Amino acid sequence: MLEDVHFLARCLRYRFRTERQQLRSLLCLDLTGATVLDIGANKGIYSYWLSRAVGPSGRVIAFEPQPEMADYISRRRLRNVDVVNVALSDHAGLAALSRKRVGDGSASLGRNIGDTIDVKLARLDDFSPLQNLKFIKCDVEGHELSVFRGGEKLLRSARPIIQFESTPDEIEPIQSFLRGLGYSGVMFGENEYLAVEDIKKVPHRKFGFGGHRDFLFSPR
Repeated sequence: MLEDVHFLARCLRYRFRTERQQLRSLLCLDLTGATVLDIGANKGIYSYWLSRAVGPSGRVIAFEPQPEMADYISRRRLRNVDVVNVALSDHAGLAALSRKRVGDGSASLGRNIGDTIDVKLARLDDFSPLQNLKFIKCDVEGHELSVFRGGEKLLRSARPIIQFESTPDEIEPIQSFLRGLGYSGVMFGENEYLAVEDIKKVPHRKFGFGGHRDFLFSPR
């Protein structure tokens, strides 16, 4: 009971403060009845709001490699949310996930930040086809390009809107890859959308945790 209260409070904090613009943008989309993906679900904040967005006829698939967090989301018993305890990448297998603590939102496949646990890897294309896929949120701490490469077939066929995090050092190859698939994008600003290239002009203090910004790419 108390865990559920804390979860709802966290969801509301993200909706009205932490990621106000991103979630407002998401909830303005018509996703009723759609299939949507929460890649790097962590504590399930986006899974919660996506569940509300797709409604009872829709489906949310939450990919989360940390077993404790996958179990945490499952215990929330969110309607229409299927939890998959894997890390998405550009190949299948096993990998070491580095994290500072259980539930760490900065847990990473490519950066050594603490203790490691072995996690299963899968490609997004391994889950294809996904009927009526309309939206993907991807927050995987620097592994976004590998996720997209592993889902190239699905991205080409389904053409979902994609929201993801990146940094000034990592955005260019991601943008190049997505443009090659016929996508164009913008960066979330304070209360507006900015050109992706403007990331170089943003003062460092304006970046989020880990030096990232959020981006929204749509098929042209």
